[in-house]
Amino acid sequence: MILDRTPKILALDDDATWLEQIPLIFEDHGYDVQTYANIDQGLIAIENNFYDVVLLDLNFVGDRRTGLDVFRRISSKDSEVDVIVISGETDPKRLIEIVNAGITHFIPKPASVNEIRESVTTAIKRKQLRRDSILLTTKTNTLLVGTSPLTIKLKSDILQAAKVGVKDILILGESGTGKEAVAKSIAELADPSKRFYPVNCASINDGLAESELFGHVKGAFTGADRDRMGAFETAQGGFVFLDEIGDMPLHQQAKLLRVLQERKVQRVGSSDEKAVSFKSISATNVNLENAITNKRFREDLFYRIAKFTINIPALRDRMDDIPDLVTFFLTSKYKNQVTITPQAIQLLFTYHWPGNVRQLEAVIDIMVIRCENKIIREKDVCQAIPDLSRLFTPKQAVTLLGKHGHSAISQERKRFQKAITDASGDRTEAAKLLNMSRATFFRRAKELGLVADRRKVTRAEDISI
Repeated sequence: MILDRTPKILALDDDATWLEQIPLIFEDHGYDVQTYANIDQGLIAIENNFYDVVLLDLNFVGDRRTGLDVFRRISSKDSEVDVIVISGETDPKRLIEIVNAGITHFIPKPASVNEIRESVTTAIKRKQLRRDSILLTTKTNTLLVGTSPLTIKLKSDILQAAKVGVKDILILGESGTGKEAVAKSIAELADPSKRFYPVNCASINDGLAESELFGHVKGAFTGADRDRMGAFETAQGGFVFLDEIGDMPLHQQAKLLRVLQERKVQRVGSSDEKAVSFKSISATNVNLENAITNKRFREDLFYRIAKFTINIPALRDRMDDIPDLVTFFLTSKYKNQVTITPQAIQLLFTYHWPGNVRQLEAVIDIMVIRCENKIIREKDVCQAIPDLSRLFTPKQAVTLLGKHGHSAISQERKRFQKAITDASGDRTEAAKLLNMSRATFFRRAKELGLVADRRKVTRAEDISI
């Protein structure tokens, strides 16, 4: 079985001598192995990278935290990652606690090279089988495109949400990431009838718009010449998609909360309640925790809609999906009548895509209109994205946009990420490690999409375990 990406392994242990041996164990496997002897550095690496396997020690000298604390942090970030504990722990109660926590495998120290190598290889093969199964299942049932680690994680979350049958799901993501596509994917997988009723919650601010959600009776307001079912009744056991729920007026949130809690609806103009059967999928690009703090969103409503939460990654965090996305749009919308050169695709990797997939689709539409002979070239990319001209100096452009442009940019991102991790999140120190000024570091990091997301952890103190 051949992976289309290099498996990534993290080893976290306070024994520096032991860590030096880990890369040697896998030198013939071609794995990307990273090692850290400090919990803080390991946590930052975990927050900023997507690992296939983590080799974890339990006890760190001089640190009150343990490997089990780190394991819990890893699990909260990615439930699919395989964690192999390699430790000299001998306390039976402690060992039972470790196994019950859900680790993939426990290897006692001193550990043999063959046992470590076999355990990691088995975990990676099993992960690839899960990945292939996810791709096969979602290939014809979802509108999602891509095979990057974050996209595989997203598809896994979608399958899980559909499988467990949870009644209330929350989708979080920036504008343009495809929240409705994710919602439709869940509905397609969970409901054979594909019942899906979308409602824009931001527009529910008066009786007329309210009737869209709750329905109305004849005579409830001017123009209500007949009874009308709202979204919850119309769904009839299917899914109601509550889009932009973070922008829903506060006084309407109480009414929605009651419907979600009681599964009963009261039509506008009526005093009677009617039982309804539905599943809800809510979506927003609003930071709901901040909205709750600022009294713009009800905390009780948040807990009601967030029984299962799915986070959609920004396009800048899954750039490896760009070729697949471009192919998808050119195939589905233009029936392969338009092609794009490899150099033009490489140029797309240099942009940070603040509008995410929606912006990429719009850019492709513009390029298709402007291109000559139905071939999209580099000039078409530059015309469609004027900001590209400000990203790089000519010298940098030649270096990064050549035959191996995508690889060069990816390597530079990794170099910056490693510097941030090695500096324990201190960006000034990271700039020194890269032998550049702090201003240059911040400018380049922004161009690489490493500081655009304010939620990305870049300091150890940002992490609580």
